[in-house]
Amino acid sequence: MQLAAAERYLDLYSRFADGIATTGVPVEVSLDELAQVLFCTTRNVKLVLRKMEEESWIRWLPGLGRGNRSQMVFLLERDTMLLELAQRMAQRGEYKPAFELIHTHGKGSPVKDRFSEWLELHFGYRTEVLDGKRSVDTLRLPVHTPIVTLDPGDVLYAFDAHMIKQLFNQLLYYDVVAGRVVPALAHAWESNKEATVWQFHLRKGVYFHHGHEMTADDVVFSLERLRLGKAHSWLLRSVVKIETVGLRTIRIELEKPNRIFHRFMSSPAASILPRELVESDEEQFWRKPSGTGPFMAGEWNEDRFVLAVNKNYFNGRAHLDGVVIAFMPPEHGDSSRKCWEKLIWDHDLQDQKPEEDWVKMETLCKGCTMLTWNMGKEGPQQSALFRKAIDLLIDRHSMIRELGEDRMYAARGFRPDDNTPLRSIRHDSAMAQALLRESGYDGTPITLYTTSFHMRDAKWIADRCGEHGVVVHIEQHDNNEFKRRDVINEADTILYGILFAQDEVCEIESYEQHGSFIKEHLHSDFRAWARGKIDLALASKTSEERRLIMGEIEDRLREEGHVVFLLHKKTNTSYHPGIKGITMSSLGWIDFKDVWVQSASG
Repeated sequence: MQLAAAERYLDLYSRFADGIATTGVPVEVSLDELAQVLFCTTRNVKLVLRKMEEESWIRWLPGLGRGNRSQMVFLLERDTMLLELAQRMAQRGEYKPAFELIHTHGKGSPVKDRFSEWLELHFGYRTEVLDGKRSVDTLRLPVHTPIVTLDPGDVLYAFDAHMIKQLFNQLLYYDVVAGRVVPALAHAWESNKEATVWQFHLRKGVYFHHGHEMTADDVVFSLERLRLGKAHSWLLRSVVKIETVGLRTIRIELEKPNRIFHRFMSSPAASILPRELVESDEEQFWRKPSGTGPFMAGEWNEDRFVLAVNKNYFNGRAHLDGVVIAFMPPEHGDSSRKCWEKLIWDHDLQDQKPEEDWVKMETLCKGCTMLTWNMGKEGPQQSALFRKAIDLLIDRHSMIRELGEDRMYAARGFRPDDNTPLRSIRHDSAMAQALLRESGYDGTPITLYTTSFHMRDAKWIADRCGEHGVVVHIEQHDNNEFKRRDVINEADTILYGILFAQDEVCEIESYEQHGSFIKEHLHSDFRAWARGKIDLALASKTSEERRLIMGEIEDRLREEGHVVFLLHKKTNTSYHPGIKGITMSSLGWIDFKDVWVQSASG
């Protein structure tokens, strides 16, 4: 099927055959009318009609004699062609055009649902034979949000960070399960007694994807680049000097003690880049970045991002040969999340096990959804009484019951703990009404910004507030728009989710990262106070001490109502038992490197 010709058929069908119960019924048309629909000359119309007749899509009955109109008979049912055309587009990786086509031509028909069902089979683990010899293992995943940036220094979102970890490496790696730092690009490291001088010793024989060996110069360049004007420059704010010692040792001197600086160096933001390529043409570099990670960047457009295996990865070749990330349009959001939950399966194993025998994996996210109040803007939120009133109006347990799905527990703070399933968060409408009166609230609307992903929660909150006289205007923005400081500053409050891939480091990031909603919405005096607490925590010798100090910041956020902690959520996926190596990263996504398939004979 020629895609262009098929789209023309659908254009003609929509114009002349909509409302006709069955195909095969002659429709009166003229060449001039056809030319207007197809945006071409009548001469070209005749060529198009001839091709459609050759494909047995139509029968053309030219009018003979003056006053006799021509007739066209549509032979192929619209939904059949529309579905086949959308499937072919998806197979070529053109997911967005496929949905746009269905949206244009499939209104009121079941085609979208049928296409969504087909997509569930299209995604997953597939082994394909190329050139009649070579087998290639590919994992196709649907996601509901595009990649905003692959620049480690400016990464804001968990999915972007996850993709960065496929392409790049850091000096060290933090093993969340074991709770310790392990070697990565550096095979060893040490600090002085005061934790103000750190040294990292680089591996030999690590190569970037474009074939150049990584050197100490690349490390110094990457860290110095991170220090200057990047969203994550906070990681290095106490650095006095970065220098090389010999060929393979990096020495970093700090102004203040930081006993978890080695964990800072395991952050995706501290990824190591090739100096030569970035300096020669940085704009071109980010179109197809080169790192040292387990996968290499391939095609990247609005429909998909393709990863190819790095066969020479220093930490062992991935079992997969490639990963295709398919960007689902917003109107397909719910279905794409449904696909994500059932996407790990092998097309050669699908008939061997019923779906109820698949392995199901449920992970409670290490983070929460929340509202931050903008203290840099005039409005009702400037009153602590008003902020507390909104907190009391939101019945988290009702929210969970009514919205369901992945919403698990009411949140009192950033992270879930052992007591989270048992904890009841106070909800008191009467007290909230009293606080609203005491605050002097006069009915001024508040603007709530969020993304499409959190829109259901935002509408639920707006409805509850509205029941008590608080008008909430919701504005939806995409992740790209939230990169802009002016968008953050325009909102009275922002509803979003936060995820702690590394407990202490990510918590500090919330207060220090440029573009963090918490940081941007807090008063400058609160930020200065929090920075002092963070310095004390970094100088502390035990994690218990650090946890207590960081807890003081979290407690003040909650008690003064700067943040409304909402819910803890879970992620779900299920996969065929023949698929092995499935683990969820600390960022809430499947680690691609170790996924493989065990055949029936294995």
